[in-house]
Amino acid sequence: MRKIPENDQDVLIEEDVWCGANVTILKGVTIGRGSIVAAGSVVTKSCPPYSIIGGVPAKLIKKRFSEEEIKLHELMLYKHSDIVNRD
Repeated sequence: MRKIPENDQDVLIEEDVWCGANVTILKGVTIGRGSIVAAGSVVTKSCPPYSIIGGVPAKLIKKRFSEEEIKLHELMLYKHSDIVNRD
């Protein structure tokens, strides 16, 4: 059996992500920084930073913080070059 390139995509789980038990993350998906993935979820699509996602298939339940709170959080924790929501 030959390896097909489109079946060999990386999964990227960024910093400060919480994943519950028995989470399945499919090929090519990125879980954004600071996100929470509910237990038993099947993540089929990438999610933005600071999201709470869950379900089968997983969908955005809500954002963890408002945009203003995300900006303040990023300024406190990360160097300017690493901030997600720069103006």
